[in-house]
Amino acid sequence: MIKYLLHSVVSQRRILKVCGTGNRKIFFFFLFYIIGMPHERTRGDIFIAIRSRDLQSTAQQDFNNSGRFTLFENIQASDDEVLGVSLISATIPNSFYNLSNNNSNNKIKFKETGDTDYITLTIPSGSYDILELSSVIKTLLEANSTNTLTYTFTYDEINNTLNIKNSNPTVKNTTFDFTIEDSCRRFLGFKSQEISITTTNGITSDRAVDITDTRNSIYIRLPNLSNSKVLESSSGKFSNIIAQVPVALSRNSFFIFEPPTEFICELSQKQINSIAINITYQDETEAVKFEGCDWEINLKITFFKSHHIHEQQREYHHSLEKQLRRQVEQRQSRILQDHQDQIELNNFINQKLNEIKT
Repeated sequence: MIKYLLHSVVSQRRILKVCGTGNRKIFFFFLFYIIGMPHERTRGDIFIAIRSRDLQSTAQQDFNNSGRFTLFENIQASDDEVLGVSLISATIPNSFYNLSNNNSNNKIKFKETGDTDYITLTIPSGSYDILELSSVIKTLLEANSTNTLTYTFTYDEINNTLNIKNSNPTVKNTTFDFTIEDSCRRFLGFKSQEISITTTNGITSDRAVDITDTRNSIYIRLPNLSNSKVLESSSGKFSNIIAQVPVALSRNSFFIFEPPTEFICELSQKQINSIAINITYQDETEAVKFEGCDWEINLKITFFKSHHIHEQQREYHHSLEKQLRRQVEQRQSRILQDHQDQIELNNFINQKLNEIKT
């Protein structure tokens, strides 16, 4: 639109010269009126500070990841306004376990030479680094070894891989089944497969060790505030997510997240009387278990002019522009015609004067 109007200014330069100062003022006032109409806020923002301890809990068991906050006074947009919501900041406790039964990633399944069936071991829930996890699994394997084998776990920090050996691989093999759904294989850096220790080289992970098990972000959702601005890759549908919060690696501490760029999610409803909050991993059904720790988030509610109103204004502005251009062109045509008439009149007068002289 602006490009079109600037082109109009250039193309109408000759007309403005002919039409004079008055029409020039009209034209440039119209130009300023059009390009000076931003999608502005209609009134002041509303800030809402929410603590999990103050919510009416809707969390399953003791996860402390969801709840509802009821406003003492409804937030209401007028007919020509839309509401927007954005996250200002979040204070999150890194208290959730990276490995647990809730996360479905706390099992390791193995068998040794002579075993008819696999043995499934359950790793205690906790927040592990790779060395701690290796030590716990080593203890479990050795305690359940039917061949009294010992195991060695070696972490290569440079390549971020893990090597596993047993004490007598040429005689007593060890096979791991990493195909089960609740396997801890991603922590150890293995693909979904069955793999055996058959040589003194042992087995080395074929992908990067990932102690987050792909849970490197948590998602703040507002289930009762609908929007059509966020798409979620897990479902391909519009989502109630308002922020993706990267998880800090420092466990048992609080981390503060402030979005580097403000993202205002436009809402479809005109009224807010309560705010439901749900904190999950990317899969909405996979709740974050905060182990009883509290969190805080700060939201901002913004009022904007309705896009529908803007469309009506644009149509009006377009119509007004066409009307003004037509008036300018008509004025130019009259001035040019007057000028031509004046020339013809002068020629006629000169002709008559010449006839009288002769």
